[in-house]
Amino acid sequence: MRALLACVLAMLASLSSISHAWIVTARELVDVQFLADDSLIILVSAPNAIEPGIYRWQRDATAPTLLCRISSPTSFSFDRKTILERVAGETPELRLYAPSNCQILDRVKLEGEVLDADARGKSVAVALRLRDQPNELRLYGQPAKRAKHARVLGRAVIGRNVEMGFSPDGRSLVNFDLSDGGAQAWRVPSLTRTTLPTWMTAGEAETTFVPGSMFVKRYLNDTLSVARWPGGTPVYTMSATRSVRLRQLSGTGRYGVLHRHDDLGESLDWVDFGGQKRVHLAAGSIDNAAISGVGSRVAWVLRSSENADQVSVWVAQVDVDGSVIRLRGSGEARQ
Repeated sequence: MRALLACVLAMLASLSSISHAWIVTARELVDVQFLADDSLIILVSAPNAIEPGIYRWQRDATAPTLLCRISSPTSFSFDRKTILERVAGETPELRLYAPSNCQILDRVKLEGEVLDADARGKSVAVALRLRDQPNELRLYGQPAKRAKHARVLGRAVIGRNVEMGFSPDGRSLVNFDLSDGGAQAWRVPSLTRTTLPTWMTAGEAETTFVPGSMFVKRYLNDTLSVARWPGGTPVYTMSATRSVRLRQLSGTGRYGVLHRHDDLGESLDWVDFGGQKRVHLAAGSIDNAAISGVGSRVAWVLRSSENADQVSVWVAQVDVDGSVIRLRGSGEARQ
């Protein structure tokens, strides 16, 4: 009885702390990412937002701080270390920002419509729709001395459907869109075709990279596996249907955030693969979620059920044993 009472009191304490969240008006997906110091970067993409920009929420602050405004559709790179803004117009370009301070790292001038893009280190990969030519994948590097534009390091013809990114080790580019003949890979920097590991393509397993991680996630026979790249050695496994998606992992791959989306609705859980534990965090329409490097902090974006243009950003502190969760609302701010 005493243990039950303690559990109830802990739940009530957590609920009482959920008083406010940072509220944003945006039709586009709002994304979140933790930095090494556990501060949270919030990306409010353009154009369908009242005040699109890059915001930083310090760990002990009551509300996020605006770092810079943006005017075009924007997203994180696959390794979550760079922010990419796709600027359209007569002279389209790709702008690269440092998430921590909004410094512009590079500008890549383009010749066509951007289908997809990714960045890793000093390399930028762009899938382009070109006028009267096949779609093309290009790899850009730092401009040569005294040159104004980034150098094209490699080119490859691609299909119409592209969902690509750098592999966790940065040695290849992979297109995961299966509608143009299956997953494809190209060596970096030449962009010559290469083959994916057999373990990744064999059988009925569904395998994709985990953003910001050196691991891949695999779904097979209602089992979710976390495996190392490129060897494919499983590190952790857990029972999970394919309606569950692993959003992010901690640095060691032990902790993660699971997003379930099925006929019953959507929910978000913190998970400890090593201890086989799951802690429920939220329910509702979830845009994006992130976990800190050590796995003890989780952030997510929840879209309002009453106003589809309104989302709220939440942060949770979870003890690594999964026994205590402190959901923290920190100062309401309307955009």
